[in-house]
Amino acid sequence: MAKFSSDPNEKLLQRLKDGTLHHAILFHGHDLESVERDALSLAKQILHMNEEASEHPDLFRVRPAGKTRIISIDKTRELIAELNRTSNQGGAKVGLLHESDRMKMEASNAFLKTLEEPPHETFLFLLTTRPYSMLPTIRSRCLQVRIATNKDPIYDKDWDEWVAKYGDWIHLMLDRKRMMQDRTAPVFAAYGLAERLTSLIRRRADEKFKAAIKELTVKLDDKEKDALESGIRRGIRSGFLTELALKTREIVIRDGTQPTEKISLKLARAITSLEKNKGLMEVNLKEEAALENFLLFSLRNWTAK
Repeated sequence: MAKFSSDPNEKLLQRLKDGTLHHAILFHGHDLESVERDALSLAKQILHMNEEASEHPDLFRVRPAGKTRIISIDKTRELIAELNRTSNQGGAKVGLLHESDRMKMEASNAFLKTLEEPPHETFLFLLTTRPYSMLPTIRSRCLQVRIATNKDPIYDKDWDEWVAKYGDWIHLMLDRKRMMQDRTAPVFAAYGLAERLTSLIRRRADEKFKAAIKELTVKLDDKEKDALESGIRRGIRSGFLTELALKTREIVIRDGTQPTEKISLKLARAITSLEKNKGLMEVNLKEEAALENFLLFSLRNWTAK
């Protein structure tokens, strides 16, 4: 199936006007918020919704539920039943599957028939940051649209203070004379940095979750709220860790106390460790434990000869 990666909405809108828009579209990208925004924007055009509106009688959503953030077969069947009914307003219908990679195997298999033979004037939008965690048979039946991430730098006083302490910590480890004077302080500092960053992620995620609940025009059950909260926290964490990789590069490049070849190798190791621990957090390793693991690896990495 064809893939779009640049200016996808403009191309999709043209297909909609031409009457050639594919019935199944897999929206994916690094930032779920951007993915959801672009998918909903196209859904609004299909359903002739006001720009300010977020719900419509012919817009049907499925979200993961529970702490494990799973889309169950029961929820999938409910969506299929809704899509097979006559349109409420006599036009098209749109099904939005939030974090569609969270469909269990049974749910994915149940959804395949609808994906292959959708009801008349029905569009299915699958939203994910992990397209390759989905069944290949589902991916192959969708038009794949990659959504670019255009996120601004993080503006937060606590984050700025954390980055300053993190930078001082790296500079200390790159200074062998200072390290020889006190080998224990950087270890305690690593644990402190992990704890403070975990608290910062928690605070930002709590703030965004409360704002998201306030903006919702539909009522979520407790399991859906748990899944939404977990998803928001995951997105916030991903943003911080992406920014952390950029800040790490800036800090070590500005330091300039070690040969370029040596510092480049150490930087590559640090970023690899960060990505590895980021992946471990995706499979439910606790944030603080993963951050401690990254920072303790960094301590060994930056102090190595």
